[in-house]
Amino acid sequence: MKRLSLFWVCAALVGCAVSPAVSAARRGDNAAVARAIEPDLRAGRLGNDDAAAIARAVADHALSAKGDDARDRVRELSACASALASELEDRMKMHDAAGAEAAMALLEIDELSAGAAREWLQDTSDDWRAVGVRGLVRDSDAAARQKALLDPSAKVRRASMRASAEAKAAGDVPALLEAARVDPDLMARTEAVRAIGRIDPSSADVVNRLHDLWTSSDDALREDIAHAWIAPHLAAAGGAEEIRTLLAAGHGPGVVSAAALVAMGARTAEGKTTFDDGTKKSAVAVLVRTIDRAPRRDRLLALAMAPLSNAELRDAVNRATGEANDLETRESAWSRLLELPAEHDAAKKALLAFASPESPESVARRARLALAADGEIAVQAWIEGDLKSPDATTKLLAANALASLHRVARAAPLLADPDAHVRTAAACTVLAAR
Repeated sequence: MKRLSLFWVCAALVGCAVSPAVSAARRGDNAAVARAIEPDLRAGRLGNDDAAAIARAVADHALSAKGDDARDRVRELSACASALASELEDRMKMHDAAGAEAAMALLEIDELSAGAAREWLQDTSDDWRAVGVRGLVRDSDAAARQKALLDPSAKVRRASMRASAEAKAAGDVPALLEAARVDPDLMARTEAVRAIGRIDPSSADVVNRLHDLWTSSDDALREDIAHAWIAPHLAAAGGAEEIRTLLAAGHGPGVVSAAALVAMGARTAEGKTTFDDGTKKSAVAVLVRTIDRAPRRDRLLALAMAPLSNAELRDAVNRATGEANDLETRESAWSRLLELPAEHDAAKKALLAFASPESPESVARRARLALAADGEIAVQAWIEGDLKSPDATTKLLAANALASLHRVARAAPLLADPDAHVRTAAACTVLAAR
Protein backbone atom coordinates (compact mmCIF):
# COMPACT_ATOMS: atom_id res chain seq x y z
CA MET A 1 0.00 0.00 0.00
CA LYS A 2 1.27 3.48 -0.81
CA ARG A 3 2.40 5.58 2.08
CA LEU A 4 1.65 9.28 2.21
CA SER A 5 3.78 11.84 3.99
CA LEU A 6 2.16 13.82 6.79
CA PHE A 7 2.31 16.85 4.54
CA TRP A 8 0.22 15.22 1.82
CA VAL A 9 -2.21 13.73 4.36
CA CYS A 10 -2.74 17.24 5.70
CA ALA A 11 -3.35 18.60 2.20
CA ALA A 12 -5.77 15.80 1.31
CA LEU A 13 -7.84 15.82 4.49
CA VAL A 14 -8.04 19.39 5.62
CA GLY A 15 -6.94 21.42 2.64
CA CYS A 16 -4.09 23.06 4.54
CA ALA A 17 -2.31 25.87 2.76
CA VAL A 18 0.68 25.12 0.57
CA SER A 19 3.57 27.49 1.17
CA PRO A 20 4.89 29.66 -1.67
CA ALA A 21 8.23 27.85 -1.44
CA VAL A 22 6.58 24.45 -1.88
CA SER A 23 4.51 25.70 -4.81
CA ALA A 24 7.58 27.17 -6.47
CA ALA A 25 9.57 23.96 -5.91
CA ARG A 26 6.83 21.92 -7.54
CA ARG A 27 7.08 24.17 -10.60
CA GLY A 28 10.87 23.99 -10.61
CA ASP A 29 11.13 27.77 -10.16
CA ASN A 30 14.37 27.86 -8.19
CA ALA A 31 14.61 31.64 -8.03
CA ALA A 32 11.12 31.79 -6.52
CA VAL A 33 12.05 29.11 -3.98
CA ALA A 34 15.08 31.13 -2.91
CA ARG A 35 12.99 34.30 -2.56
CA ALA A 36 10.29 32.49 -0.59
CA ILE A 37 12.57 30.89 1.97
CA GLU A 38 14.98 33.78 2.51
CA PRO A 39 12.88 35.89 4.97
CA ASP A 40 11.93 32.88 7.13
CA LEU A 41 15.47 31.54 7.06
CA ARG A 42 16.93 34.92 8.05
CA ALA A 43 14.40 35.29 10.88
CA GLY A 44 14.94 31.73 12.10
CA ARG A 45 11.32 30.78 11.37
CA LEU A 46 12.04 28.01 8.86
CA GLY A 47 11.80 24.72 10.74
CA ASN A 48 13.00 21.26 9.79
CA ASP A 49 9.44 20.19 8.92
CA ASP A 50 9.08 23.22 6.62
CA ALA A 51 12.35 22.31 4.93
CA ALA A 52 11.17 18.71 4.53
CA ALA A 53 7.98 19.87 2.77
CA ILE A 54 10.05 21.94 0.33
CA ALA A 55 12.49 19.06 -0.13
CA ARG A 56 9.66 16.68 -1.02
CA ALA A 57 8.41 19.15 -3.61
CA VAL A 58 11.94 19.41 -5.02
CA ALA A 59 12.09 15.62 -5.20
CA ASP A 60 8.69 15.46 -6.91
CA HIS A 61 9.84 17.91 -9.56
CA ALA A 62 13.11 16.00 -10.02
CA LEU A 63 11.15 12.81 -10.60
CA SER A 64 9.32 14.51 -13.48
CA ALA A 65 12.56 15.06 -15.42
CA LYS A 66 13.08 13.38 -18.79
CA GLY A 67 15.94 11.56 -20.49
CA ASP A 68 19.39 11.15 -18.94
CA ASP A 69 18.64 13.90 -16.40
CA ALA A 70 15.72 11.85 -15.09
CA ARG A 71 17.91 8.78 -14.56
CA ASP A 72 20.51 10.85 -12.70
CA ARG A 73 17.89 12.45 -10.48
CA VAL A 74 16.29 9.12 -9.54
CA ARG A 75 19.71 7.63 -8.81
CA GLU A 76 20.43 10.52 -6.45
CA LEU A 77 17.08 10.11 -4.72
CA SER A 78 17.63 6.38 -4.20
CA ALA A 79 19.72 7.33 -1.15
CA CYS A 80 16.48 8.32 0.60
CA ALA A 81 14.21 5.80 -1.13
CA SER A 82 12.44 4.88 2.10
CA ALA A 83 11.17 8.46 2.44
CA LEU A 84 10.04 8.53 -1.19
CA ALA A 85 8.68 5.02 -1.69
CA SER A 86 5.29 6.21 -2.91
CA GLU A 87 6.78 8.72 -5.35
CA LEU A 88 9.26 6.15 -6.70
CA GLU A 89 6.44 3.67 -7.14
CA ASP A 90 4.66 6.22 -9.32
CA ARG A 91 7.86 6.95 -11.28
CA MET A 92 8.51 3.31 -12.09
CA LYS A 93 5.25 3.24 -14.04
CA MET A 94 7.09 5.11 -16.80
CA HIS A 95 8.98 2.57 -18.88
CA ASP A 96 12.24 4.45 -19.29
CA ALA A 97 15.71 4.34 -17.73
CA ALA A 98 14.61 6.51 -14.81
CA GLY A 99 11.64 4.24 -14.17
CA ALA A 100 14.04 1.28 -13.99
CA GLU A 101 16.22 3.19 -11.52
CA ALA A 102 13.13 3.77 -9.38
CA ALA A 103 12.20 0.09 -9.52
CA MET A 104 15.74 -0.96 -8.57
CA ALA A 105 15.77 1.48 -5.64
CA LEU A 106 12.51 0.01 -4.34
CA LEU A 107 13.76 -3.53 -4.82
CA GLU A 108 16.89 -2.82 -2.79
CA ILE A 109 14.80 -1.63 0.19
CA ASP A 110 12.25 -4.47 -0.11
CA GLU A 111 9.45 -2.16 -1.28
CA LEU A 112 9.29 -4.15 -4.54
CA SER A 113 9.19 -7.94 -4.38
CA ALA A 114 11.64 -10.16 -6.22
CA GLY A 115 8.68 -11.86 -7.86
CA ALA A 116 7.42 -8.58 -9.26
CA ALA A 117 10.92 -7.69 -10.46
CA ARG A 118 11.22 -10.93 -12.44
CA GLU A 119 8.43 -9.73 -14.72
CA TRP A 120 11.08 -7.66 -16.57
CA LEU A 121 13.49 -10.55 -17.23
CA GLN A 122 12.74 -10.54 -20.95
CA ASP A 123 12.58 -6.79 -21.36
CA THR A 124 14.41 -5.31 -24.34
CA SER A 125 15.88 -2.52 -22.17
CA ASP A 126 19.12 -3.27 -20.34
CA ASP A 127 17.95 -1.07 -17.47
CA TRP A 128 14.73 -3.00 -16.95
CA ARG A 129 16.31 -6.39 -17.60
CA ALA A 130 18.75 -5.59 -14.78
CA VAL A 131 15.78 -5.11 -12.44
CA GLY A 132 14.44 -8.51 -13.47
CA VAL A 133 17.80 -10.19 -12.96
CA ARG A 134 18.19 -8.59 -9.53
CA GLY A 135 15.06 -10.52 -8.53
CA LEU A 136 16.67 -13.91 -9.32
CA VAL A 137 17.21 -14.87 -5.69
CA ARG A 138 15.50 -18.28 -5.53
CA ASP A 139 17.40 -21.58 -5.61
CA SER A 140 15.62 -22.42 -8.84
CA ASP A 141 16.97 -19.24 -10.44
CA ALA A 142 20.60 -20.48 -10.47
CA ALA A 143 20.78 -21.20 -14.21
CA ALA A 144 19.24 -17.83 -15.07
CA ARG A 145 21.59 -15.99 -12.69
CA GLN A 146 24.65 -17.66 -14.16
CA LYS A 147 23.49 -16.93 -17.69
CA ALA A 148 23.04 -13.29 -16.74
CA LEU A 149 26.69 -13.17 -15.63
CA LEU A 150 27.54 -13.32 -19.35
CA ASP A 151 25.05 -10.69 -20.46
CA PRO A 152 26.43 -8.01 -22.81
CA SER A 153 25.25 -5.31 -20.38
CA ALA A 154 27.51 -4.63 -17.39
CA LYS A 155 24.46 -3.35 -15.52
CA VAL A 156 22.74 -6.71 -15.94
CA ARG A 157 25.88 -8.60 -14.91
CA ARG A 158 26.22 -6.52 -11.75
CA ALA A 159 22.56 -7.14 -10.89
CA SER A 160 23.14 -10.88 -11.23
CA MET A 161 26.09 -10.70 -8.85
CA ARG A 162 24.02 -8.89 -6.24
CA ALA A 163 21.30 -11.50 -6.66
CA SER A 164 23.89 -14.26 -6.09
CA ALA A 165 25.07 -12.54 -2.92
CA GLU A 166 21.52 -12.35 -1.60
CA ALA A 167 20.75 -15.94 -2.58
CA LYS A 168 24.05 -17.14 -1.02
CA ALA A 169 24.19 -19.73 -3.78
CA ALA A 170 27.38 -21.83 -3.55
CA GLY A 171 26.77 -23.10 -7.07
CA ASP A 172 27.33 -19.59 -8.41
CA VAL A 173 30.85 -19.30 -7.00
CA PRO A 174 32.78 -20.77 -9.99
CA ALA A 175 31.05 -18.35 -12.36
CA LEU A 176 31.61 -15.47 -9.94
CA LEU A 177 35.31 -16.30 -9.67
CA GLU A 178 35.65 -16.23 -13.42
CA ALA A 179 33.75 -12.93 -13.59
CA ALA A 180 36.05 -11.48 -10.91
CA ARG A 181 39.00 -12.44 -13.10
CA VAL A 182 37.89 -11.43 -16.61
CA ASP A 183 34.85 -9.13 -16.51
CA PRO A 184 35.79 -5.95 -18.40
CA ASP A 185 33.81 -3.79 -15.97
CA LEU A 186 35.69 -2.90 -12.77
CA MET A 187 32.47 -2.44 -10.79
CA ALA A 188 31.33 -5.89 -11.88
CA ARG A 189 34.59 -7.47 -10.71
CA THR A 190 34.10 -5.75 -7.36
CA GLU A 191 30.50 -7.01 -7.10
CA ALA A 192 31.68 -10.54 -7.91
CA VAL A 193 34.29 -10.58 -5.13
CA ARG A 194 31.82 -9.12 -2.64
CA ALA A 195 29.28 -11.79 -3.55
CA ILE A 196 31.89 -14.51 -3.02
CA GLY A 197 32.57 -13.08 0.44
CA ARG A 198 28.90 -13.53 1.35
CA ILE A 199 28.52 -17.07 0.01
CA ASP A 200 29.71 -20.14 1.91
CA PRO A 201 31.42 -22.52 -0.55
CA SER A 202 33.78 -23.86 2.18
CA SER A 203 36.47 -24.48 -0.39
CA ALA A 204 40.22 -23.97 -0.27
CA ASP A 205 40.12 -23.65 -4.06
CA VAL A 206 38.13 -20.43 -3.71
CA VAL A 207 40.80 -19.02 -1.41
CA ASN A 208 43.53 -20.00 -3.85
CA ARG A 209 41.69 -18.46 -6.81
CA LEU A 210 41.34 -15.22 -4.87
CA HIS A 211 45.07 -15.38 -4.14
CA ASP A 212 45.77 -15.55 -7.87
CA LEU A 213 43.40 -12.65 -8.43
CA TRP A 214 45.15 -10.56 -5.76
CA THR A 215 48.39 -10.45 -7.75
CA SER A 216 46.72 -8.79 -10.75
CA SER A 217 44.24 -6.55 -8.92
CA ASP A 218 44.30 -2.85 -8.10
CA ASP A 219 44.12 -1.54 -4.53
CA ALA A 220 40.32 -1.21 -4.53
CA LEU A 221 39.72 -4.83 -5.52
CA ARG A 222 42.39 -6.04 -3.11
CA GLU A 223 40.43 -4.48 -0.26
CA ASP A 224 37.41 -6.57 -1.25
CA ILE A 225 39.53 -9.72 -1.57
CA ALA A 226 40.94 -9.17 1.92
CA HIS A 227 37.41 -8.69 3.29
CA ALA A 228 36.35 -11.94 1.59
CA TRP A 229 39.25 -13.89 3.14
CA ILE A 230 38.21 -12.64 6.58
CA ALA A 231 34.63 -13.90 6.10
CA PRO A 232 34.26 -16.84 8.54
CA HIS A 233 33.75 -19.55 5.92
CA LEU A 234 36.73 -18.51 3.80
CA ALA A 235 38.92 -17.77 6.82
CA ALA A 236 38.43 -21.39 7.92
CA ALA A 237 39.24 -22.66 4.41
CA GLY A 238 42.62 -20.94 4.23
CA GLY A 239 41.72 -17.27 4.15
CA ALA A 240 43.14 -16.77 7.65
CA GLU A 241 46.53 -17.97 6.45
CA GLU A 242 46.37 -15.58 3.49
CA ILE A 243 45.65 -12.74 5.91
CA ARG A 244 48.59 -13.74 8.12
CA THR A 245 50.85 -13.67 5.07
CA LEU A 246 49.58 -10.23 4.09
CA LEU A 247 50.17 -8.88 7.58
CA ALA A 248 53.72 -10.21 7.57
CA ALA A 249 54.85 -8.78 4.27
CA GLY A 250 52.16 -6.71 2.57
CA HIS A 251 51.27 -3.05 2.36
CA GLY A 252 48.60 -0.87 0.79
CA PRO A 253 44.88 -0.29 1.44
CA GLY A 254 43.93 -3.98 1.23
CA VAL A 255 46.41 -4.88 3.96
CA VAL A 256 45.41 -1.90 6.10
CA SER A 257 41.72 -2.81 5.85
CA ALA A 258 42.46 -6.43 6.70
CA ALA A 259 44.61 -5.42 9.67
CA ALA A 260 41.86 -3.18 11.02
CA LEU A 261 39.24 -5.93 10.77
CA VAL A 262 41.53 -8.42 12.52
CA ALA A 263 42.41 -5.90 15.23
CA MET A 264 38.71 -5.21 15.79
CA GLY A 265 38.26 -8.89 16.58
CA ALA A 266 36.74 -10.62 13.54
CA ARG A 267 34.40 -13.39 14.67
CA THR A 268 32.65 -16.39 13.22
CA ALA A 269 28.89 -16.67 12.91
CA GLU A 270 28.94 -18.59 16.22
CA GLY A 271 30.70 -15.69 17.94
CA LYS A 272 34.09 -17.41 18.12
CA THR A 273 37.25 -15.39 17.50
CA THR A 274 38.50 -15.95 13.95
CA PHE A 275 42.16 -15.03 14.55
CA ASP A 276 44.53 -15.95 17.37
CA ASP A 277 46.29 -13.44 19.62
CA GLY A 278 49.49 -13.60 17.57
CA THR A 279 47.66 -12.59 14.41
CA LYS A 280 45.91 -9.76 16.24
CA LYS A 281 49.29 -8.48 17.47
CA SER A 282 50.58 -8.55 13.89
CA ALA A 283 47.52 -6.61 12.75
CA VAL A 284 48.05 -3.96 15.42
CA ALA A 285 51.71 -3.70 14.43
CA VAL A 286 50.72 -3.12 10.79
CA LEU A 287 48.34 -0.34 11.78
CA VAL A 288 50.88 1.30 14.09
CA ARG A 289 53.55 1.16 11.41
CA THR A 290 51.15 2.59 8.83
CA ILE A 291 50.03 5.46 11.06
CA ASP A 292 53.62 6.28 11.97
CA ARG A 293 55.31 6.32 8.57
CA ALA A 294 53.27 5.14 5.58
CA PRO A 295 52.20 7.36 2.64
CA ARG A 296 49.35 9.76 3.44
CA ARG A 297 46.64 7.71 1.69
CA ASP A 298 47.39 4.64 3.79
CA ARG A 299 47.88 6.67 6.97
CA LEU A 300 44.47 8.29 6.63
CA LEU A 301 42.84 4.89 6.05
CA ALA A 302 44.56 3.41 9.10
CA LEU A 303 43.58 6.40 11.22
CA ALA A 304 39.96 6.07 10.12
CA MET A 305 39.75 2.33 10.82
CA ALA A 306 42.03 1.68 13.80
CA PRO A 307 40.10 0.41 16.86
CA LEU A 308 40.92 2.80 19.69
CA SER A 309 40.21 0.16 22.31
CA ASN A 310 43.86 -0.87 21.78
CA ALA A 311 46.41 1.13 23.79
CA GLU A 312 49.16 0.86 21.15
CA LEU A 313 46.84 2.26 18.52
CA ARG A 314 45.70 5.08 20.81
CA ASP A 315 49.35 6.00 21.30
CA ALA A 316 49.96 5.93 17.53
CA VAL A 317 46.98 8.18 16.89
CA ASN A 318 48.23 10.58 19.55
CA ARG A 319 51.63 10.68 17.87
CA ALA A 320 49.96 11.51 14.56
CA THR A 321 48.45 14.68 16.07
CA GLY A 322 51.99 16.08 16.21
CA GLU A 323 52.77 15.47 12.53
CA ALA A 324 54.42 18.76 11.59
CA ASN A 325 54.10 18.70 7.81
CA ASP A 326 50.74 17.04 7.16
CA LEU A 327 47.65 18.93 8.30
CA GLU A 328 45.25 16.29 6.95
CA THR A 329 46.89 13.58 9.03
CA ARG A 330 46.83 15.75 12.15
CA GLU A 331 43.16 16.65 11.63
CA SER A 332 42.23 13.00 11.04
CA ALA A 333 44.03 11.95 14.22
CA TRP A 334 42.31 14.60 16.33
CA SER A 335 38.94 13.59 14.81
CA ARG A 336 39.46 10.05 16.05
CA LEU A 337 40.53 11.20 19.52
CA LEU A 338 37.27 13.15 19.73
CA GLU A 339 35.67 9.72 20.31
CA LEU A 340 37.57 9.19 23.58
CA PRO A 341 36.23 10.83 26.76
CA ALA A 342 39.73 11.34 28.13
CA GLU A 343 40.87 13.12 24.96
CA HIS A 344 37.61 14.82 24.01
CA ASP A 345 38.26 18.34 25.27
CA ALA A 346 41.76 18.56 23.81
CA ALA A 347 40.54 17.13 20.51
CA LYS A 348 37.67 19.59 20.31
CA LYS A 349 40.00 22.53 20.94
CA ALA A 350 42.39 21.36 18.24
CA LEU A 351 39.62 20.69 15.74
CA LEU A 352 38.05 24.10 16.30
CA ALA A 353 41.36 25.61 15.22
CA PHE A 354 41.44 23.38 12.14
CA ALA A 355 37.80 24.23 11.35
CA SER A 356 38.40 27.97 11.17
CA PRO A 357 38.34 29.79 7.81
CA GLU A 358 42.11 30.33 8.12
CA SER A 359 42.75 26.60 7.54
CA PRO A 360 43.08 25.03 4.08
CA GLU A 361 39.59 24.32 2.75
CA SER A 362 39.86 20.51 2.70
CA VAL A 363 41.16 20.40 6.27
CA ALA A 364 38.59 22.89 7.56
CA ARG A 365 35.75 20.98 5.91
CA ARG A 366 36.80 17.68 7.49
CA ALA A 367 37.17 19.27 10.92
CA ARG A 368 33.73 20.90 10.67
CA LEU A 369 32.16 17.56 9.76
CA ALA A 370 33.81 15.85 12.73
CA LEU A 371 32.71 18.56 15.15
CA ALA A 372 29.17 18.59 13.75
CA ALA A 373 28.95 14.84 14.26
CA ASP A 374 29.97 15.52 17.86
CA GLY A 375 27.17 18.09 18.19
CA GLU A 376 29.42 21.15 18.40
CA ILE A 377 27.20 24.16 17.60
CA ALA A 378 30.17 26.53 17.45
CA VAL A 379 30.92 25.44 13.87
CA GLN A 380 27.41 26.08 12.53
CA ALA A 381 28.16 29.51 11.08
CA TRP A 382 31.22 28.20 9.25
CA ILE A 383 29.23 25.27 7.91
CA GLU A 384 26.51 27.60 6.67
CA GLY A 385 29.24 29.56 4.92
CA ASP A 386 30.17 26.37 3.06
CA LEU A 387 26.66 26.33 1.55
CA LYS A 388 27.84 29.24 -0.65
CA SER A 389 30.88 27.39 -1.97
CA PRO A 390 31.17 27.00 -5.76
CA ASP A 391 32.06 23.34 -5.15
CA ALA A 392 29.09 20.94 -5.14
CA THR A 393 30.76 18.44 -2.80
CA THR A 394 31.53 21.12 -0.23
CA LYS A 395 27.92 22.31 -0.28
CA LEU A 396 26.47 18.83 0.13
CA LEU A 397 28.86 17.92 2.94
CA ALA A 398 27.73 21.11 4.67
CA ALA A 399 24.12 19.92 4.39
CA ASN A 400 25.10 16.62 5.98
CA ALA A 401 26.89 18.45 8.78
CA LEU A 402 23.81 20.58 9.47
CA ALA A 403 21.73 17.40 9.59
CA SER A 404 24.16 16.07 12.21
CA LEU A 405 23.51 19.22 14.23
CA HIS A 406 19.74 18.67 13.88
CA ARG A 407 19.55 21.96 12.00
CA VAL A 408 18.96 20.62 8.52
CA ALA A 409 16.52 23.48 7.78
CA ARG A 410 19.55 25.77 7.57
CA ALA A 411 20.55 23.84 4.42
CA ALA A 412 17.35 24.97 2.69
CA PRO A 413 19.18 27.36 0.31
CA LEU A 414 20.53 24.30 -1.48
CA LEU A 415 16.96 23.33 -2.38
CA ALA A 416 17.05 26.32 -4.73
CA ASP A 417 20.59 25.73 -6.02
CA PRO A 418 21.13 26.25 -9.78
CA ASP A 419 22.74 22.78 -9.98
CA ALA A 420 20.08 20.06 -10.30
CA HIS A 421 22.43 17.51 -8.70
CA VAL A 422 22.90 19.72 -5.63
CA ARG A 423 19.16 20.39 -5.32
CA THR A 424 18.23 16.72 -5.53
CA ALA A 425 20.97 15.43 -3.25
CA ALA A 426 20.20 18.16 -0.70
CA ALA A 427 16.51 17.25 -0.81
CA CYS A 428 17.48 13.67 -0.05
CA THR A 429 19.58 14.79 2.91
CA VAL A 430 16.73 16.86 4.31
CA LEU A 431 14.18 14.06 3.88
CA ALA A 432 16.48 11.43 5.37
CA ALA A 433 17.13 13.70 8.37
CA ARG A 434 13.37 13.96 9.02
